[in-house]
Amino acid sequence: MSKKTEIYKNAPLIETVFEIRFPAELAIECNRDKLYEEIRNIYSKILIPTAVPSKATAFELYRFESVDGDNGIMLSIDKLAFYCKKYEGFNSFKKEVMRLFSIFEELFKIQKLRRAGLRYINIIPFIRENDIIPIENYLNIKIVLPNSITTDFKNLSLIFVSPTKEGGSLTTRIESAISNDKKQEGIILDFDYAQEGDLYFSQIDKYLEESHTNTKHLFEQLITDNYKKVMRGEVI
Repeated sequence: MSKKTEIYKNAPLIETVFEIRFPAELAIECNRDKLYEEIRNIYSKILIPTAVPSKATAFELYRFESVDGDNGIMLSIDKLAFYCKKYEGFNSFKKEVMRLFSIFEELFKIQKLRRAGLRYINIIPFIRENDIIPIENYLNIKIVLPNSITTDFKNLSLIFVSPTKEGGSLTTRIESAISNDKKQEGIILDFDYAQEGDLYFSQIDKYLEESHTNTKHLFEQLITDNYKKVMRGEVI
């Protein structure tokens, strides 16, 4: 029997993005309105990219966003992505990805991909203890340094890339940050799972499942049992 998926009502997740990259297709540049017509009932807000000197506008991402700004699509001649700021579980996220990407495939007939990536961005709020980040309260990580250097950190910035048995790679970024209003500090826990090489649009379902499985596993391993209780709502 498969293990029941853990439900976290206070999960620190702030944004989820699934993106594919493919050889540039010029038909997208002059026919993006056709995609918009198919999705505008939900994603009606148009965000036009700002021109960047020395960079072709066609490679800049257009955004078609929901009125509340919670979800949207990013599109250029070589990329397509769906982003979600109010995540309601993987099944719901995947269903919308497959719906939107199927519309795109029907319009532009993209078959080969260069990259498929799933990204989860979390921010775990924390309060310093004696001006130190209490990492051990939230994450199961241990940083080993020479005895002359303390592992009590005032700030933190760590990136590591892990290969997977399926041939993908999972980039993990752990970094301390402060909100724009400087009222709350947090630990950024950013996962970016990617497959690269000779990929196919017809296999998007598989890539998405693989990305989620690997990312979810690492998340569960990294988060401490005590913080899981906070995410479940068992403690404040």
